[in-house]
Amino acid sequence: MQSQSNIERQVMASVAVIYVARKLLSHTALEVYVFAASLFAIWKLVWVTRVLQNFSTAEHNGLNAVGNYLLVAVSHTNIAVQLTLLVGALAFISLLVDFVRSISFSRSLAF
Repeated sequence: MQSQSNIERQVMASVAVIYVARKLLSHTALEVYVFAASLFAIWKLVWVTRVLQNFSTAEHNGLNAVGNYLLVAVSHTNIAVQLTLLVGALAFISLLVDFVRSISFSRSLAF
């Protein structure tokens, strides 16, 4: 078998670059990027260890106390934190929807 010519290598390299670019810019990848960026932003905007300590205290008081804590904690935050939480939640929900669709699609192909 002959080795690839120079033009064949260039074409294959171009195909590989396009393939990688499409994967990196796919809808699911963009959802992951947005979710990761929102987690990072929350980490920078909020004192997460203190929030988790307060959450564990509320957790010992039952489910109603947890719901009340989450409502009060979110409503008493900065608008930037609220928007970041909203964007992160939407990205997470979108990832879950994609995951459920992929599972249901693969199941429909199996039967």
